[in-house]
This record gives sequence, C-alpha cells and structure tokens, in this order.
Amino acid sequence: MQARGQGWLHGLIGDDEIATEFDDAAQFASFSRFEAALISGLAAAGRIEPGDAARLTDDIAGFRPDTAAIAEAAVRDGVPVPEYVRQLRAHISAPGGEMLHFGATSQDLIDTATVEALIRVGDRFIERLETLLTALDKVEKRDGHNPLQAITRMQPALGFHVADRLAAWCRPLETARDRWLDLRGEIGVLQFGGAVGDLQALGAGAGKVAQTMAAKLELRWPGHAWHTERAPLMRAASWFEGVTAALGKIGQDIALMALRGPSDIELSGGGRSSAMPHKHNPVAGEQLLALARHNATLMGGLHQAGIHEMERSGAAWMLEWTILPQICETTGAALKAASTLVNSINRMGETS
Repeated sequence: MQARGQGWLHGLIGDDEIATEFDDAAQFASFSRFEAALISGLAAAGRIEPGDAARLTDDIAGFRPDTAAIAEAAVRDGVPVPEYVRQLRAHISAPGGEMLHFGATSQDLIDTATVEALIRVGDRFIERLETLLTALDKVEKRDGHNPLQAITRMQPALGFHVADRLAAWCRPLETARDRWLDLRGEIGVLQFGGAVGDLQALGAGAGKVAQTMAAKLELRWPGHAWHTERAPLMRAASWFEGVTAALGKIGQDIALMALRGPSDIELSGGGRSSAMPHKHNPVAGEQLLALARHNATLMGGLHQAGIHEMERSGAAWMLEWTILPQICETTGAALKAASTLVNSINRMGETS
C-alpha cells in the first residue's frame, strides 16, 4: 500500500474504495476461501472424509483472525500466512483439522488472494469506464459537429471537428473495456504449488485437489504453479497502466486546449492560484497526466519485481506487494478524475 504521510495528497492520487480490495479484511477473507477450497479438494481426492470436510469448512467460515497479531508476526516471518494458519488451526475443532493447509504454502494463499483482488478491481474499473464513456458521448452529441483546430507536433495543422478529437480519446478506452472480459479469464488463475511448486505432498491426487479448488474459487487451474511466472499479475497491471495512459492523453489535451482559449474549450470550475486570482487552472487535466506518468513509473518497478530467483522469491515478491496496490489506486483515482473533468466541459470547439 502507498504511504499516507501527506494527507492532502491522498485526495489527488488515492482511491479508498480500491484500497479496501487489498486491506486485511479482504486478504484474510481470500485466505479463508482458499483454505475451505483446499479442504474440499482434499475430500474430492479421498484425503478427508466428506462429513469431516463439511464441518471443517464451517469452522473456517466462522474464523475471525487477530489481524494485529498477524501484522506483528509478519515482521518476523516476512509473510502473514504462518500466523494466520496458526490461529486458524487453534480455532478448528472439527475432526481432520490436521489436514488444514496440507500441501499448500504461503505463496499459494497470497498470490490467489491477489488474483481475486485484481479481478474485483478490474470489474469496478469497467463500471467507471462505462460512466466516463457515457459522459464523453454526451459531449460528442452536443459539440461533435463544432469545428476545431487540429494540432500536430505542437503546431496548428488542419481544421477538423470536435468529434475527431473525441474519437481519439474514446477508442483506447473502448478497446480496454472490450478487452477486459478475456483478460479477466487470463488473470483468474489459481496459484497452487506447495513448498517448491510441484505439489509433491499431494502425490497422485494433486491434480484432483487443484481442479476442485479452482472450481470452488471460480478460477482456472493451468496445470502447474506459477510461483516464478508473474504473467497473470503483469497482464492486469499492464491493462491498468494502459487505461491511465489513455486518460493522461485526455488530461494533457484538455490542459493544452485550455491554454489555447475558448475557441478550443470552455471549462467550469478550475483550480485557484495563490498568486494570480484571475487564473482557473485545469487541475483535473494536470492530475490525469501526473497519474499516468506515476503508473508508467510504477510499471518499471513491477517489471523489476517480475524477476524471481530459483523456485520461489522473497524479495521480488515483497516488492510486488508494495507496487500492485499503488497501480490499482492510481488507476482508480484517474478514472474518477477523468469523469469529473469531462463533466466540467461546457463547450468544445467554436459555435457558429
């Protein structure tokens, strides 16, 4: 998660709604779903009696972890899972409790929880994209026929119409929206490999356990662990960064149009200047450009986090945890700011 030191800055770059998808409550709820699915998988493979599995699942559903103790232990362990599992085992009373977490490892829980969070976040972003595209469509219906000066290489080029510039704004957003459904399936991959990625503790029944778990969690089982292959997370982050890049262009264009004057655009509101009261700064446009550049910078860090050594990494994995939620919050903040900005457009182009 990103630092909260500058409270005033959070309103510009943060998104509390998106942040909750990565908080303790959301993550530990995912852990519980994983452990319950694992019990179901072990039962399907004949490792637990069905009645015991049902009672264990009920016990897991009623578990409420001590998050403060988990946070304290995570400083020592580097991950929250060992203390989470210790507490869960202490909570379990049903027979067969010794099979809890059997065959799994910390990375299986955390990566699966991350995948679930990214899917939820992406679904929220689709709703926001639809809202933004509706707002842009309203501008097009109202002003699309107005003439506008095209600009190439920062110089006046040929005349065209507002609808032409709006089309350039909308196409990448529509492409992202249409791509999400397929991408959602690519991202929604169960992580399950056990200690070294080969599920050796489960023997011949490993595939049955994994397939049952995937079905319970509504994820896909690729037939292997992806402990060091970070493609699902990279694909999600790339989609988020692509959305903010498209929004950054809109923000930059509107800021430049505001500089050119009312023949290009008229906006309501705008930010105040401490030194020049006559100014109405296109703050939302500047915000979109800054957020786009921030996400582009974060992607460089995420690519660094994609280099995992040997069978499982600790350092690369930890870096990933700090960056992915920031990318998601940044994208969320950009989508909200974009809708605010587009709704502030009183007119684009010149009216006759």
